[in-house]
Amino acid sequence: MTTDRRRLLQTLTAAPLLSLGGCVGGRLAGGGPLSEDVRGGIDAVLSRHAIVTAGIGVIRNGDLVGEHYFGEQQPGVAAGPQTRFNVASVTKTVTAETVLRLVGQGRLDLNEPMAPWWTDPQIADDPRHALLTPRMALNHSTGLPNWRFFLPGGRLAFVADPGQTYTYSGEGMQYVARYAAAKLGRPFPDLVRETTLAPLGMDDTAIVVDRTRMETIARSRDSAGQVYEPWCRVENEGGCSPQGSWAAADDMVTTVRDYARFLRGVMDSTGYGPAVTADRNRVQIDKGDQAVLDCAANPELTCPVRQGYGLGFNVLDYGSEVVLGHGGADWSELALVYGACNARSGLVVFLNAPNARALAAMPEVLSRVDPTCPFLPEYRRWYAESL
Repeated sequence: MTTDRRRLLQTLTAAPLLSLGGCVGGRLAGGGPLSEDVRGGIDAVLSRHAIVTAGIGVIRNGDLVGEHYFGEQQPGVAAGPQTRFNVASVTKTVTAETVLRLVGQGRLDLNEPMAPWWTDPQIADDPRHALLTPRMALNHSTGLPNWRFFLPGGRLAFVADPGQTYTYSGEGMQYVARYAAAKLGRPFPDLVRETTLAPLGMDDTAIVVDRTRMETIARSRDSAGQVYEPWCRVENEGGCSPQGSWAAADDMVTTVRDYARFLRGVMDSTGYGPAVTADRNRVQIDKGDQAVLDCAANPELTCPVRQGYGLGFNVLDYGSEVVLGHGGADWSELALVYGACNARSGLVVFLNAPNARALAAMPEVLSRVDPTCPFLPEYRRWYAESL
């Protein structure tokens, strides 16, 4: 992977994404959930960009009112509602929601130091580790890097002081998961299943590598068309994750229907009360030049009163509406999800293809499903930068 390509991948992974037109305009394109014209246009885009697999879900008033699937989940097997997608950094939303539910149950505290229960050995000699809290992990202000392997020697270290600035960090999400597991004496995947997945009926979602149940997972392919097993990457990305391993920040597999259930639960704040909900919906930290919407450069956009990162989600606060969302990108997937809390409406888009092809297709897909999406310029810019 070239330096420029790795930088683009870091940028995509580090920029949680939101679509907004569905909540501001009150409708989605095509007059209905997904009209035949819209479906046909989506298929034409996906075919032209050689997308391997795609799943799209439209949520209105809390219900999944439209689904669309494209391509094959594995060679010779068509994609459909059963297809499970690797959703990359969208995994973080389930980790965050699990922590918030545990906070709502009084079992965790967002503001307590994590050090008494968990300290990563590689930063144990840095006194700043004692400042780390679950809140910092969920709002990406730990001062830790996205991943330690981006740093010299591949060792974890602070890139900023904790609590001071936005530093998007998969390491931070892993950190809070280790803390929760240590404090509660339960493996984190068990906490996720018991606290979030099972109550929401997400039977086809997992953060644990399970090679005994791979038949419905969309198979990744590289640019040459080689098919890879789930939880495996192209050679220069690091091989395959071992059976039974898990991640709190990446590589969750889920279906469109399961994630729609999850998003409805988020919008309805099931699992915790109004105090946690208000905290979750509040902008916790400013993202500076990584802000979702560049309102100064794009005055035609419908801009929020406040925007930034909240607790596990990007937050666009319009005063009368709060939109929560996230995106994910990896070598063979691109995912975009959002929910408008008051309208209880949102969008789920999962693309399985080499990242460059998925990135080329995403803005065209969004323009057909939600033509007022303010992320279209961002996606187009990212695609231009990848050429």
